[in-house]
Amino acid sequence: KNRESRLRRAESLASLTTLAAGVAHEIKNPLGSIGIHIQLIQRALKNPTSSALATMAKDLDVINEEISRLNGIVVDFLFAVRPMDTSLVLGSVGKILKDLVEFMDGELAQAGVHVKLALADGDDTVLLDERFLKQAFLNIVKNSLHAMPDGGVLTVTSKRMVSGLEVVVTDTGTGIPPELLEKIFEPYFTTKDFGSGLGLTMVYKIVKEHGADIRVSSKVGVGTAVTILFPWPARSPQLLDFKGEVP
Repeated sequence: KNRESRLRRAESLASLTTLAAGVAHEIKNPLGSIGIHIQLIQRALKNPTSSALATMAKDLDVINEEISRLNGIVVDFLFAVRPMDTSLVLGSVGKILKDLVEFMDGELAQAGVHVKLALADGDDTVLLDERFLKQAFLNIVKNSLHAMPDGGVLTVTSKRMVSGLEVVVTDTGTGIPPELLEKIFEPYFTTKDFGSGLGLTMVYKIVKEHGADIRVSSKVGVGTAVTILFPWPARSPQLLDFKGEVP
């Protein structure tokens, strides 16, 4: 028990160290930018001509943008380290998925991404926190969108299985190399030139708060599939059909 406790503490410390290093890296650029533009404003104030004042206004806009960026970094960091205040109630996963696809319809169409939605027939009610689950699905879909810069197909399915409700989000994007696949849920890991690198970390945390399992399969040049299995709430035993699905 003592050994297990030490291992847990070591893992927790390692995770916190990774998060702290990630935050330090993320805040370095906006802080540097703010410092540069403050110096430019100070220089302009020494000779406050009309053109200098116009330049100051632009500098202040940049500073405001960088402050907003810093605030986003802090919010994401706090989400990653704080216990989640979830409130799980019975709700329809299919409704959340349909609402999300409708919400992102314009953005997906503009990116040349065709959506295929195939949801489970019958009851798809599980214990969920709608607010957090929407965020998790949104992060997954946005990742798929970024993986298809030249357009493609996004397939969202749900299926009633004996062990729970299975949701699969599949894209025809660039795919993830095998050596990177095991790192995708690590804090601040990203293959993109933008973003905090906490998107999938948040997804993993939200999924686990729902008592669900998540796995990702991918092939470079073919695409990626994210599979989440939500457990059924306590209810009468389900019957299987020959496919292992619940009728």
